[in-house]
Amino acid sequence: MALYEGQANKLNKGESRTVLIAAGGTSGHIFPALAIAKELRAICPPCRIVFSGVIDGLEHKMALQENFEFSPVTAQNLPSRNDRRYWTWLTRNIRGMRLSYKAMKTLKPDIVLGTGGYVSAPVLAIAKMLRIPYVLHEQNSIPGRANRFFSKSAEKVFISYDVSRPYFAEKANLVLTGNPIRPEFYLFEKSEAREILDIAPDAFVVLVMGGSLGAKTINDAVGGLKDDSRWSQLVEQYPQLLLVASTGTQNDESVAERLNVLPHVSAASFFHDAPARIAACDFYVGRAGAMTCAEITSLGKPSMLIPYPYAADDHQTENANVMHRAGAAYVCDDRSFDSNTLLEVISSAIQEKDLLDEMGARALSLATPDASRVIAEQIVDLLYQHESPKR
Repeated sequence: MALYEGQANKLNKGESRTVLIAAGGTSGHIFPALAIAKELRAICPPCRIVFSGVIDGLEHKMALQENFEFSPVTAQNLPSRNDRRYWTWLTRNIRGMRLSYKAMKTLKPDIVLGTGGYVSAPVLAIAKMLRIPYVLHEQNSIPGRANRFFSKSAEKVFISYDVSRPYFAEKANLVLTGNPIRPEFYLFEKSEAREILDIAPDAFVVLVMGGSLGAKTINDAVGGLKDDSRWSQLVEQYPQLLLVASTGTQNDESVAERLNVLPHVSAASFFHDAPARIAACDFYVGRAGAMTCAEITSLGKPSMLIPYPYAADDHQTENANVMHRAGAAYVCDDRSFDSNTLLEVISSAIQEKDLLDEMGARALSLATPDASRVIAEQIVDLLYQHESPKR
């Protein structure tokens, strides 16, 4: 990508800026941070981009994989006061603030980006104390505690859903951008993905994913097909039907092995090629995390969403409801989802191609393919608005 034209003159003078990105805990906070970082690197080559997170956490591994610098911090999610982990939360976050203070005095960041979650809290606290400008990105329809707390003093708060607005302070500078997703999701057409994965062009592929860790409810629903004669009847009627399932890294490989004995089922603990898998499918079944919703809309996939019932503020239910109201997805609560529900929705989906096409089109209408670029350009604008402060 060419340099961002709005800042080309200043960039040509060799002026450099440092962006510190606080992201970690779960892939839902890390993937959008990486997508924004890659866009920043493309449009602002002089910018120095440094990730901050927990050593040996997913954010550490992924930042190094993408050749970004990494500055360690300690952090822990906030438990209740009656939880024995309350004091470890206190000590880890205090230490995290000390590490953040030391890092900022050394790195002298011109701006800090936080993508929510407990890992960002100590970093943003020090940025606020040192009066370093910071921006936030919120992935979910119901914002997390860290982003709500720090939003009032943020230069900008990039939100993914319009329904998020009432949850932020009136003074928050909100910008609706959608969720930035990995550029890998735009690499594949359906036919190309199937060729790579060795899936027949005429197969009807149902992709079932319970998130990177897995979901017992969803795994049990797939496993229950073994004792249901209607599944055998369905695959006999539609021999091109294929159910592909990811059982999650928190489960041992035996879970996937048990599913693989079912006719027309292919299972694995984790798919490292998730972008190609989603591109290749006809129908998606899974949780309603913000990034999951962003990824399936980017590829225009109709879906059945089963929100994780214990997510903070039940934000997955609202994420799923946004999709449902748009006509892009079916929604089923976790307690009601079982093999019978799965069987019925697959049977309906394979028989109603016109409806699936319509749902896919509605899903695609929710996609925000320019989110990474819009956020990166606005960060660059903020970086070069004023002279770099002396700290």
